[in-house]
Amino acid sequence: MPVNRGASIASSRIHTLKPHSTDHTHTISVALPASYLSKPKKLYPTIYLLDANFHFGMVADMTRHMTLDEDFPETLVVGLGYPPRGSLQSTFDRAFLLRSRDLTPSRDPAAEKMLSKWLKLKSVKTGGAQSMLSFLKSQVIPLIESRYRSDSSRRVLVGHSFGGLFALYALFMDHRLFKGYVAANPSLWYSDGEVFRYEAEYASHHKSLPVKLFLAAGELEEDWKYQMTSTLIRFAGRVRDRRYRALSLTTLVIPNCAHCASTAPAYGAGLHAILGR
Repeated sequence: MPVNRGASIASSRIHTLKPHSTDHTHTISVALPASYLSKPKKLYPTIYLLDANFHFGMVADMTRHMTLDEDFPETLVVGLGYPPRGSLQSTFDRAFLLRSRDLTPSRDPAAEKMLSKWLKLKSVKTGGAQSMLSFLKSQVIPLIESRYRSDSSRRVLVGHSFGGLFALYALFMDHRLFKGYVAANPSLWYSDGEVFRYEAEYASHHKSLPVKLFLAAGELEEDWKYQMTSTLIRFAGRVRDRRYRALSLTTLVIPNCAHCASTAPAYGAGLHAILGR
């Protein structure tokens, strides 16, 4: 019986890091741009991608292909994921379990109950975003910027669903860490709209928000019980009504797409809105 050895992504590297505050290890995958070796002095915009177990290959290939349009720069793509264990299904299941903790801002018992039922597990933990953000700031970014020619002035954070929720959490906790944020299909419903409260708290102390922010949802997500499309439009309206100085905000509703089908078009349009010329 043939062994399934998988496939590799050309010109990519993998590092392992263990956060100081958690008991599990992360894989940090890095996809290099085509000119990386031939242009040894060039610095590259860097995309920090959450949920690398699901999306790293897609975004690495997508961004490399987008450079053919000549209005999108070559980039480093850094994926944050978890080490594979066993079959593809067991690797995915473990990634879903760990991301539920790492990408959510606070404990939400209702979400834990829903996720436990969906993942068919007795216990699911939430509320680890603070530790995850600290891990990004104190370990992941220093690793990348010490070993690769990453342009620290052009970091972009990208996430989908809980990853989009985390991207918005990171934005309002420390907007200076990244210059651009792609929040695709963000779970704005989480913990009774917790991100709305983070934005309100930020607005009470700041008049400017000097970042590029891209928000997207699928047109068909409105049929889901969380009404994600209209909630995203409402959130975008609130942010726009603040009239933050120096903010560039783009909102997109993707036709004929549900939650997962809209991931790829949201990433492509979002990254172009932030890094394209």
